[in-house]
Amino acid sequence: MVKDRKVGIAMDFSKSSKSALQWAIDNLAGKGNTFYIIHIKSLSGDECRNKLWETSGSPLIPLVEFRVPEVMAKYDLKTDIDMLDILDTGARQKEV
Repeated sequence: MVKDRKVGIAMDFSKSSKSALQWAIDNLAGKGNTFYIIHIKSLSGDECRNKLWETSGSPLIPLVEFRVPEVMAKYDLKTDIDMLDILDTGARQKEV
């Protein structure tokens, strides 16, 4: 496996995107790699909110913070236990 590889995985939290995440961990993950979960919300609601990170991009949220309700609420995300289990297992077993 390639060390220090950076892998981006697009997620919409559907069953197929979770399967793609699992495939990527099974087939691409190796010790020292970094996985980025990329979630793009559809545009709706207040225009200011949609443009919040227009110039800087959104922040990187460490995996451990995906279990903190306040962090999830701040980014208008719901905790997805299945996705967290896949990520936790992959991080632990593959040292990603």
